[in-house]
Amino acid sequence: MRSSLVALFLSAGLLFGQAKKPAKKGAPAVAEAPGQWILGTIGVGKQKDGSIDSTGLKGLAVRLGDDGKKGLAYDLDLCRPIGAWAGRFTTEMNLMSRGDYPTAIGEAIFVTGDVAGFEPDAAAIALSVRKGYGPSPAGMARFTGFHNAGRQVVVQWKVGGVRVDETAEVITANEVQFVVRTLEIAPSAKGLTVMLGKSADAARIVTTGASKVDQLEGHAVARIAGSGEITTVRIAYLPAGVPLPQSFETELPSKLLKSTKQLWPETVETAGELSTKQGEAYVVDKIKLPEANPWKAPMFTSGFDFLPDGRAVICTFHGDVFIASGVDARLANVTWRRFAAGLYHPLGLKVVRGEIYVTCRDGIWKLRDTDGDGECDTYEAFNFDVMVTKNFHEFVFDLQTDPAGNFYFIKAGPVRKGGRGFDEICDHHGSLFKVSPDGKKLEVIATGFRAPNGIGVSPTGQITTGDNEGTWTPVCRLNWVQPGGFYGVPPLAHRATEPADYDRPLCWFPKDVDNSSGGQVWVTSDKWGPWKNRLLHLSYGTCSLYGVLPQEVTFKGQPQMQGGVVRFNVNFDSGAMRARFNPLDGQLYVTGLRGWQTTATHNGCFQRVRCTGDAVRLPLNMKATAKGVRIEFDCALDARLALDAGNWNIEAWNYVWSSAYGSPDISTLEQKVAASELGNDGKMQFSKEQMAERKHDPLNVKSVTLSADGRSVFLEIPDLRPAMQMRIKYDLKSADGVELRGQIINTIHALPEA
Repeated sequence: MRSSLVALFLSAGLLFGQAKKPAKKGAPAVAEAPGQWILGTIGVGKQKDGSIDSTGLKGLAVRLGDDGKKGLAYDLDLCRPIGAWAGRFTTEMNLMSRGDYPTAIGEAIFVTGDVAGFEPDAAAIALSVRKGYGPSPAGMARFTGFHNAGRQVVVQWKVGGVRVDETAEVITANEVQFVVRTLEIAPSAKGLTVMLGKSADAARIVTTGASKVDQLEGHAVARIAGSGEITTVRIAYLPAGVPLPQSFETELPSKLLKSTKQLWPETVETAGELSTKQGEAYVVDKIKLPEANPWKAPMFTSGFDFLPDGRAVICTFHGDVFIASGVDARLANVTWRRFAAGLYHPLGLKVVRGEIYVTCRDGIWKLRDTDGDGECDTYEAFNFDVMVTKNFHEFVFDLQTDPAGNFYFIKAGPVRKGGRGFDEICDHHGSLFKVSPDGKKLEVIATGFRAPNGIGVSPTGQITTGDNEGTWTPVCRLNWVQPGGFYGVPPLAHRATEPADYDRPLCWFPKDVDNSSGGQVWVTSDKWGPWKNRLLHLSYGTCSLYGVLPQEVTFKGQPQMQGGVVRFNVNFDSGAMRARFNPLDGQLYVTGLRGWQTTATHNGCFQRVRCTGDAVRLPLNMKATAKGVRIEFDCALDARLALDAGNWNIEAWNYVWSSAYGSPDISTLEQKVAASELGNDGKMQFSKEQMAERKHDPLNVKSVTLSADGRSVFLEIPDLRPAMQMRIKYDLKSADGVELRGQIINTIHALPEA
């Protein structure tokens, strides 16, 4: 189809003073983000008082020019250019930045306000203004993805169903460099209104062809007439007083979409380390990360999955995705290849039918290598409906699927700096989401989560989550989620009236067991001992792995899961967050990072928990009844030691569910304990003295009964009662003489009859 050409020239003055002077010896005063682009909350136009002229909550900043000294950023919610600048690129995206987001380094060329970048009608009488958070409504302008063409990026929009492809570049004419946006607009009946920039910045505008320039909402706009052909629009941003070039050429998006270029052809090889432990049922093999790499990419690993051929796909918090081959039994030669970059805090990754999906703070991306060169060239916005604010802590965690192909992820609340209370709350904070298999529908499944660093979905579709101690969360918890459930944080319930009660977790965790929860994984392998079809839980804070011992009871007339966990004798190098079973070798792989409070010793890890075939010797089941607790082991016990009540030590306690940060340990006989101090945020909190108290109730084991096969014990406990927290310690031996020392951490909501 022949293209009609519309050329728009927008002249703009510089908006603020000189860029920061370099530090001594030529080092930059502000660290510069690497790469050709970066996704994140991005600001353009920093004033002397530190304020930002224009900010995109879901931003995409693109480096422009051969020297990379100009840039243009887009707001992917409002489908507008945030602005352009000359200087360097942007500041870095840092782990736990505490509110500092990437900002342009240099002098602004132009900026825009919080209004839509397009209107689906050339006769629009107003520009849509941002209302709340999230993308524009259906039928307006929506971001659909971007394409990597090497030194240029093609950004793709749908405006009222009309496809618009856009690229930006630096042009030199009459010895002057200036930024040009080139748009190709698909045939449309009503045409489009394109926002150009703030009217106050526009010194001169010249239009030709089937368009005219107008003023709307304090912005210069171009009225693009309807056409049965593709319309090409060029928008040039010229410094004030610079003569208008007679002519210039730019790359067409349609041509660039057919072009791809490898940005990271190098590979890095590492060697793994197999465990030499003897006599253990489970050991940890280490897969060395490419910490020294040509791209200086930090290896804070945050999510992964396996391709059908066994290669591992791993994302990092700082925005990279790597593919690792050679993940085999020996791990002797693992080859790493950078596949994608510049993503916004990716904290979940899932491979579905060989295609890679990544959960980031701005939404779910589908990463596609269309030319087979080993790198992602098409970054597709699979679902971008999730809302984003400027809060530093509202991470979007994990990515799982159910048997029907639906996707699940979970979003944290907007925790304030220091951890207590919340910043401004949007509709999506603290929510668990379900996305349809085609990515077109997002819905909230449950609410009330504070900072749930991970979820799990069983082969039958049962969803689980962790959550972390803080405001309205007395300690960490493991949730067995029901649709429509509320899981503890009233300000994040998103209900007309804040709930006065909450859905109970499967179990709570003392801080020494799990002070910061990770995700969960169901055992789907036949090669991993007796845990097939059972749930495992990861602790980010203690870098550990737990087997879950669930029990279904009736609580307040409804089915309720309760139970506990038992720790595997393994440790990870970093905060354990994500785990998956490799379909080829049937072993468990774990990854995580060091950022928040954790016992981690490395910034990231990718490790294998290998089942050796030795005896497991762990509790596999636990049931609480009105008369006591039954515990089933995976081995026969030494009868003499098992029947000695002195070898069982049990204590129980409760927590206080309140708006305070965390909770002291209180007796199960206490009805209520009030927070006694007013914190800096004006909220009540427990005093240091209260938090230091450990009012645990000892429970007497009256008798012990051993089953005929020697694998199960029943502990008769006359004063057993519901408790938010229980600790059952045992000091035993197996029937073949191996020492068994451990503990079960559990919760009891109800006590059914034996």
